[in-house]
Amino acid sequence: MLNNFDKISKDIDLFLENCDSLLILGIGNDIRGDDGLGPYIINQLSILKEYVLNNSKSDENCQEIDENKVLTQDNEFEFFDNVIDINTGNTPLDEDINSYMLKLNVDVNESLKERLNKTFLINGGSVPENFTGLIKKCNPSHIILIDASLMNREAGEINIVDKDNIVDISISTHSMSLSYLIKYLQLEREYDILFIGIEPEIMDLSFELSPKIKDSSDMLIKLLFDKILGL
Repeated sequence: MLNNFDKISKDIDLFLENCDSLLILGIGNDIRGDDGLGPYIINQLSILKEYVLNNSKSDENCQEIDENKVLTQDNEFEFFDNVIDINTGNTPLDEDINSYMLKLNVDVNESLKERLNKTFLINGGSVPENFTGLIKKCNPSHIILIDASLMNREAGEINIVDKDNIVDISISTHSMSLSYLIKYLQLEREYDILFIGIEPEIMDLSFELSPKIKDSSDMLIKLLFDKILGL
């Protein structure tokens, strides 16, 4: 199922070269089984990020990013002022990810805090276009989109698609195609964009991921967080 995992890791490394700031957008409907993998991944990454930042040995008064600089005052997006990670779910940290977190041996220095503060995590749900304004305000150099995608592959298989070929991928349930979403974002800036799709197994009404898709999602979470820590 994940025989291509080494290639995926290398492709992400190549994509993140010269990355100044990273935004990860998880997409999907978390009440439709495996379609909720995007929000699930964002939720777990958010908890990992907070865990590392909260275990910093630096001054407790240190603020988690220059929020006023990144999210300037704007009445249109007043709801998002002083918000960095947008995670609309309340899923607790998964047991497998919790084990990974407890094994982390991270030197939380100023450089790492800066990297984490330049990593934005957004749960776009099934209407990611609603977050385009916030994405532009965060102004990342690199964007990773994650969604369940129908690729006629084995359930749980992870596939990476660059932004120029994303139109060939059948995306799950959201209203705007990702190709149009990307075109809209790039009206003002040519972002470096990568799409990571996972082949779903079950898309019926359910609040849980199927076991195969959860295993793949957990592997991707740990891989992405390792990359974030090493940026």
